Amino acid sequence: MTMTGSALGQHGPKCILAWTVAVACLGLVAACSGAGEGGKTDGGLPDGAAGSGGRTGSGGGASGGRNGSGGGTASGGATSTGGANATGGASATGGANGGGRGGTSATGGAAGSAAATGGTSGGGEFGFAYRRPGPTDVDWLCTFRQAGVSGHVYARFDQTGTMMAGIATIPVYATALAQLSVGGVISDLANAQYDYGGGHHNDSLRFDHQGKSYKYYHSSFGFGFRACQPMDCISVYAPGATAAEGDGCTSARALPETCVRIKSDGTHDPLTDRFMKCPGDTAASAALGPQ
Repeated sequence: MTMTGSALGQHGPKCILAWTVAVACLGLVAACSGAGEGGKTDGGLPDGAAGSGGRTGSGGGASGGRNGSGGGTASGGATSTGGANATGGASATGGANGGGRGGTSATGGAAGSAAATGGTSGGGEFGFAYRRPGPTDVDWLCTFRQAGVSGHVYARFDQTGTMMAGIATIPVYATALAQLSVGGVISDLANAQYDYGGGHHNDSLRFDHQGKSYKYYHSSFGFGFRACQPMDCISVYAPGATAAEGDGCTSARALPETCVRIKSDGTHDPLTDRFMKCPGDTAASAALGPQ
């Protein structure tokens, strides 16, 4: 504010005082105005406060990250070591128990197989359990109609070696099993033997039963005194005797029986009597006896 000299002279000290007050007020206004702007700058303080809020954010973020470490409670997920209760899955070893037992049942299957190779009883035909003979085994099934009974004889023989019979080498057998079935009831036969029958292969099967000795043989021989079919008759002996007390294997075939060999698959031909005289058979050749 500018004042002229006349004005100063006119008003004197009053004007000077008013002017001073005005100047002071202007200064206060400026200070207040500056304080307002400083408030604006302090509005930056809210920014700083917002920044501290940013600290809160970072605190939120970081502590949130700590909550994430609560996600580390996923180490509680490591409680999936509780999933290691999948060792409870190892209770599948319990399943292994099941498998083991099932396997044991299989051993039960092996027992069935053992029956097939020859238990003392079978539940099959006539109560027998036929085996599958090996290539050197000789197994026979024959009818038995002697001493007032009607039954069947089943016998197994294993080759144990060979021997010389004249100029021929013939097999030698050991008895593996010999049984009699009467009405499906099985009993063991004593002293069973199988003889190959020399170089002509006129074979025979002998066993003891109820105080007698029985021998399956042939009643017909062809050219060269050779049997042409399986054993077809039976003779009765006193135990240990060589002369028959009931010779059913003469040319007349007085005591006919039927025998079939067990095949390699454990089956056999029907026990049907198909006996026929051998080509070239004569009463004289039959009278020569076993060779």
